[in-house]
Amino acid sequence: MADERSVGELLDELFGFESVAKRQTALEQYDRGELVRKARSRELLGVLRGVEASEHAARESAVKAVDGYVRRVESAALARARKQAGVVGPLQIKRRYAAFLRMEDKAELLARLEQTLSFIEVKLRANTADRVRAAFDAAGALVLQDAARLSDVRVVDAVPLDADLLCTQLEQLRCAADATDLAGMITATFESELSATDPQRSDGFTGDLAGDVAGDVALERELTNVRGAAQRARLAAQAYRAERAARVAGNTVEPSGLPKPACVACETACDAGKLSELLAQVKKSFETYRRVVADGGLFCAFGSGSPHGICRGSSYLDFDSRLDEDVLVGEYDGTTRHDVCREVPIPELVDEASAEGGDSLEVAVARMREFNGRRYDGVLDEDPARHVNAFWYGLKKLSQYCEAAVRVDERAWDCFLDKVQFTYDEPVGRLATQMDDKQVEAFVAAVDALGADE
Repeated sequence: MADERSVGELLDELFGFESVAKRQTALEQYDRGELVRKARSRELLGVLRGVEASEHAARESAVKAVDGYVRRVESAALARARKQAGVVGPLQIKRRYAAFLRMEDKAELLARLEQTLSFIEVKLRANTADRVRAAFDAAGALVLQDAARLSDVRVVDAVPLDADLLCTQLEQLRCAADATDLAGMITATFESELSATDPQRSDGFTGDLAGDVAGDVALERELTNVRGAAQRARLAAQAYRAERAARVAGNTVEPSGLPKPACVACETACDAGKLSELLAQVKKSFETYRRVVADGGLFCAFGSGSPHGICRGSSYLDFDSRLDEDVLVGEYDGTTRHDVCREVPIPELVDEASAEGGDSLEVAVARMREFNGRRYDGVLDEDPARHVNAFWYGLKKLSQYCEAAVRVDERAWDCFLDKVQFTYDEPVGRLATQMDDKQVEAFVAAVDALGADE
């Protein structure tokens, strides 16, 4: 017959032998009865691992979707709660500075810097410890409210299997064992199939058949039976999973024991008077910076050592291969159209203390007073870069202490979110392992759609 296999081919398929030599070594090392027992273990383990991998993949996909939704809910809840409480959001100075570098007009740069200083002023005035704490309290309630929408997602109908095949395979499973777990029923079905094919010789061979033609024929028959039993066990498992998927159609996620909103500790971390003084000094420095940029343009807007305006091509032969024609690459920070950085920290243009965080708030205020005491002599100034460096130093320190003005212990908040995720992950994981691939895909899409509605 066309589908018949020799003993060697069957051994190669079952054990993955890559050469005749390796197969021969195995035949010499084990008697044929031992080879059959190993083949049984290998095939059964393959069936069990296949089912386990399918269930694990289903669980991981569903849980990942739920965790992503909870995180999106968190971001939306914090934004809404901050707005309701009158709390100003993060300054995101790295993103702002990256945007400054890409600007091609000095008027736009100066306008955006002025807006940034106004934003910082509003943030310092609005973000008190009490308001930030109230925002977290409100956000916790919003997270629980929005996460509850996960219970609105229903499992869709399962993919139907052939009715005759389903009935036959399920009957085999139920007759094979009374076990309630799928792995136990697969094992029992596999053993039952082997016993049915050759009940007298189900435990293998004796050593005196080794090397005989009769032994090879018997080995071939046993290996074929092992492959057949594994295939029937695989079909039975598929049928059971299909029936199980049909049973969970229409089910929803039912969490239990939702956590209470977190109590996040917030306290004032910086002296408000010192922060106001630093803001005033940076504003004063900005007026000098405005004059420098008005006189020198963007080429002197980013301090000493800045690559802004410097051609990055190595020679006149340095062409951009991404274009159809030869165009000289003359890119510079500020107008670079390729590999745009979304976040760039303000460089350290003025040496700071070696301690973590650099200069303290008090030192920053004192240094800005000193810098502002220097006179700018317009286009005749011997070193205009020092005024630019002073402004960026001041803005860097101001943004640093503005963001740290209220110290928030977010460990309680993170713990709360972990509990929310776990509360939904457990029932979602159990439900997903009972779904088929179509149901899992539809469930993930429905959860993603919830996130898109936020």
